[in-house]
Amino acid sequence: MIETKERIHSEEIVTPQFDAILVHGYWMSEHRTGLSLRTRLAVRAGALAYDEGKGASHIVLPLGRMWGPDYESTGNLMADELRTYGVPEQAIIREGNAYSTGGEVKTFLEIARKNGWKNLLDIAFSKHFLTIPEVFKNYSKASDQNVQFRSVERIIEQNDATEISHLVQRLGKSRYEIAYRVYERGKWLLMHRLGFNYETLENRNREKRKDKGREFIVPVDVYKL
Repeated sequence: MIETKERIHSEEIVTPQFDAILVHGYWMSEHRTGLSLRTRLAVRAGALAYDEGKGASHIVLPLGRMWGPDYESTGNLMADELRTYGVPEQAIIREGNAYSTGGEVKTFLEIARKNGWKNLLDIAFSKHFLTIPEVFKNYSKASDQNVQFRSVERIIEQNDATEISHLVQRLGKSRYEIAYRVYERGKWLLMHRLGFNYETLENRNREKRKDKGREFIVPVDVYKL
């Protein structure tokens, strides 16, 4: 990690590499009372990239109530998880009410423009980057914004020697990864359809979440692999 350092009154001040990080959220747990394993790993990667303020100044979590009005928002649950890793309250930005990747990116860029942030980092699972860069191109209006992309898998494997790194490896080989690959490929195909509109997808997801979500027949993302 590159750090710019200067000394003032004999105290070392570290300028973070990034102004802000967007951590993408994923499905809720099948019990709808907490975050799925995939989202918890993404949050862990965000905390590692934040690196006690040396890696970034802020972490943005824009997701809304993905299971409907009767359940807590994914963004709030992600913020709670970040605090367990020691990320301070002032570094966590809980703005917006997004319901899709497009909504997350749009909200992130709007917050960045409002605050004058130029150096941005996007954190997601590697297969998610099949679509994320194109979403940024769709919403990005400021050519002077520098957006970099880093995968959850790589961040954790390089910086976390605990059992969490083993969970990343096991998730990558599990049956849930096959479903996720199909899901992301489907989104990629949808994005390349003539007349596709990101706002239409975001609004469709938002409308669906106004009612209590239906239970899945089979759990889509569980803690035990």
